[in-house]
Order: sequence, then structure tokens, then C-alpha cells
Amino acid sequence: MSNTGNDPFGFGGQSPMMGMDPSQLNETFRAMTQKSMEQSKEAYGRMKAAADEATRSLESTMENAHQGSLQLSKKAIDAMRANAEAGFSHLENLMASKSFAEVIEKQTAYVRKQVELATDQVKEMQAITQSVAQDMMRPGKEAFQKAADSMKR
Repeated sequence: MSNTGNDPFGFGGQSPMMGMDPSQLNETFRAMTQKSMEQSKEAYGRMKAAADEATRSLESTMENAHQGSLQLSKKAIDAMRANAEAGFSHLENLMASKSFAEVIEKQTAYVRKQVELATDQVKEMQAITQSVAQDMMRPGKEAFQKAADSMKR
């Protein structure tokens, strides 16, 4: 076994590490690094797409909430206006009464009518509230379903 100055252990140009040529080790490391970078870019792309989708979903949800709030506010104002008009009309009607019995009769009819009106108003508000809630939930549900479907692939 001859020892040269450049190769004191006699490995013949091979690295003592795992018996591999250093150029092969560099190439393997470069390939692993390249693959890792590609995987990182893909993961970033998926994460960015998910974040963009979540942002769109949130924006849509907020817009639906805003529109629903406006719709509910308008309905509440309409109800208050109708109740105020009915109240003033009832007062005028009461003032025209000729007897106490007529006052009681008009008051009973007014209360009955107000209870019916309030019941109808509550039903309308509930329907609008349910519709708004569904509209608010829709973008999130769609985004969740889309994410679930993409994970199945």
C-alpha cells in the first residue's frame, strides 16, 4: 500500500465518508435542496391560495352581514313607523268616542290589532334574521367544502 502526499489514507479520490465520491455528495445535496425548495414553493402556493380564499370568504361574509344589518334596520324602522301611525290614528279615533263603552270597545280592538301586528312583525324579523344568518354562513360553508374537496384529491 503506497501513501501519496495527497491521499494519505489510500482512498483513491473517494471521501472517507460513506465511501462516496465528494462530487456525488455535492450533487445529492444540491438535488435534495432543489426538491426541498420546490416543495416549499408548492406549500407556499397552497397556503397563499387558502389565505386568499379565506380573505374572500371573510369579505363576502362581512358584506352579507352589512346588507343584512341594513335590511333588519329598515324593517325595524318600518315597524316603528307603522306602530306610531297606528297609535296616533287610535288616539284620534278615541277622541271621537261618544261614550266610555265605545272607548273600551275601540281600545280592545286596537290592542287586538296591535298584538296581531306585533306577531306579524316578529315573524318577518325572524325570517329576515334567518335569511341573513344563512347568507352570512354561506361563504364560510362554501370555503370549507372547497377545502374539504381539495383535501380528498
